[in-house]
Amino acid sequence: MKGIQKQKKESFIIERYVEFGKFIINHYQLDKNILLVKYPKTLAPIPKLRRKIISDELKMLLQNLIDTQIINIDLQKEISIEEITIFENLLNLSGLTKYLNYKRIDKTIQDYVHRYEVLKGGLIAGNQSIELKEELIKLLKLFINKNIIDSKEGYELIEILS
Repeated sequence: MKGIQKQKKESFIIERYVEFGKFIINHYQLDKNILLVKYPKTLAPIPKLRRKIISDELKMLLQNLIDTQIINIDLQKEISIEEITIFENLLNLSGLTKYLNYKRIDKTIQDYVHRYEVLKGGLIAGNQSIELKEELIKLLKLFINKNIIDSKEGYELIEILS
């Protein structure tokens, strides 16, 4: 009899998930900027890595890592401070930290300025997301603390973004 057929669990896993150390990552969800990490045998979510919406930068870093088995340093520099923590937790819990020789990359002022320019360009192009504005504010506060920009000018920009 043809009609509705239940998809076998194994073929579903092979089609939708990719191995990531001790875990599996749903690459269909990753394409939609959603990090979904599970245990391979039970398909239970990882408690410390709950389903989470991630930025394009972290998505590209993870997709590149899955494809090449190497951490792309340039992409790593592009992710936000919050997402560095997510990335490090994922590597640590999956057991890939030693395998990939992961080292946290300290960003230089030039990296922060570059990120600021990228975010500013997004804002000028019409992106009004809260996350973008929050990251711009964090960068402006960093620039004020490092005396890169005048504090009066920096706080005026922060006020405009708030």
